[in-house]
Amino acid sequence: MVYFTLGLALWAEDSYEDVLDNLTAGVPGLAGASVDKSSLHNAREKLGQAAMAEVFGRVAADPVAGADTVGARWRGRLVLAVDGFVVDVPEGEENRAVFGAPTGAQPRSGYPQAKVVTLAECGTHGLRAAAIGGYLSPERELAEEVIGAAGPGDVVLFDAGFPSVRLFQLAAEHQVAVVMRAEARIARNPVQVLGDGSYLARLDTAKKSGAKRIGSVMVRVIEYHLGGKKVRLLTSLLDPQEAPAAEIAQLYVERWQTEHVFREIKTIQQGNGYILRSHSPELVHAEIWAHLTVHVCLTRLTTMIADERGQDPDLISFIKVLKHARRTVIAQLARTVKAATRIATAMAADLRRYRNPARGPRTSARTIKRLRHRYPRRPLAQIGKPVTTRAAPTTIALIPATT
Repeated sequence: MVYFTLGLALWAEDSYEDVLDNLTAGVPGLAGASVDKSSLHNAREKLGQAAMAEVFGRVAADPVAGADTVGARWRGRLVLAVDGFVVDVPEGEENRAVFGAPTGAQPRSGYPQAKVVTLAECGTHGLRAAAIGGYLSPERELAEEVIGAAGPGDVVLFDAGFPSVRLFQLAAEHQVAVVMRAEARIARNPVQVLGDGSYLARLDTAKKSGAKRIGSVMVRVIEYHLGGKKVRLLTSLLDPQEAPAAEIAQLYVERWQTEHVFREIKTIQQGNGYILRSHSPELVHAEIWAHLTVHVCLTRLTTMIADERGQDPDLISFIKVLKHARRTVIAQLARTVKAATRIATAMAADLRRYRNPARGPRTSARTIKRLRHRYPRRPLAQIGKPVTTRAAPTTIALIPATT
C-alpha cells in the first residue's frame, strides 16, 4: 500500500484502477488483477499518514546534492530555503473543518486548502523536510518544525514574513546560518556600522503591548537596491570578512528556487489545477507526504544525471525525468509476449473495469467554484504579443548604513 500510495502521486491524474495496473502489469500472477476501489480506499485508511510521513522522512534524510554538485553550495555551505505553498483538497465538512479555506468577498479558491512548508535545497530542488497544516496555520510556526533538518554549516534562506527571534535561536542551536528578508520596521536601530556598509542591530520579540522585551538576538542588516526596489536582509552571519554584503545579496536570489520546486510539484507532477483525491484529513496528509516523497526521488534522479556529466541540475528537465520514471514502470508491459497476452485476456474477462457505469439524468448549476483570476487581465494592447520577453539583467546596489 505504500507503493500504491506513491503510485497515486506518480500518476496523479489516473484512477485507482489505472495506477494499480501501472504497478502490477509486469508482475506474474498480478497482471490484470481486479481489486475493488473501495478495498483500495479501505487499505489506504488502514495504512494512515504516519507510515507515509516516515517514508518521506527516510527518503529526504540525506542531502540530495553530492560533494561536487554544481551550484549547490556557497562558500562551502549547502544552500537551502524555507517557504510554503497551499494545495486544494476535496470539498467536505471534515476537510473544511480541519484545513479551513480562504475567506472574504472574493476568495482565491472555493476549496479547502492544506498548507505545506518545506525546507529545500536551492541547487537541486531536493526536499529535506516538510510540515503540513491548515490554510490558517502560521508559516512561521511550520518553519520552526523543519529548520532542524538543516545540517551544521548549512545556510537557509527565508522570505519576508518569517523574521522571528525563535527561528534565529533554533538555527543557532543547529549551527545553521540564516539569511532572511525583513520589513523596514524590524531591527532598524544600528548598534554598530560595519566596514562594508552593513550594520549590526538587535532583533527583539516583544509582547503585543510592547511593554516588555521577552527575547532578542543580534543580527546583521544588509540593504540594497535591486531593479529599482529596496531589499532588506537580516542574517546571522555577522562577520563581513566571512560573508561580504554583496555576496549575501547575490546569494539571496537563490531563494526563488523554491518557486521552481513548487511549480514542479503543483503544476508538473500533480497537474495544473489539481485537487487532491483524498476525502478525509488522514488521507490528505498521506497523499501530500506521497507527493513530497516522489518529488525527492525525482530530484535525486535529476541530480545523479547532472553529477555524472558535471552539469548544474537546473539544466536537467524535470518534466523529462518525471515522464521517464512513469515509462520505466509501464514499460514492464512489453517485456514478454506472454505478459501482454495474459493482460489482454484478463481485460476481456473483466470488461466491467473498462466500461463507464450507467448513470441517470444529472444536473449541475452553472456556478464558479474556483476564481482563477488572481492577477489583472492583460491589456488589450498586449494581446497577440509574447507573454514572456527578454529583460535586462538586474543589478545589485548596496545601500551603506549611516550612523
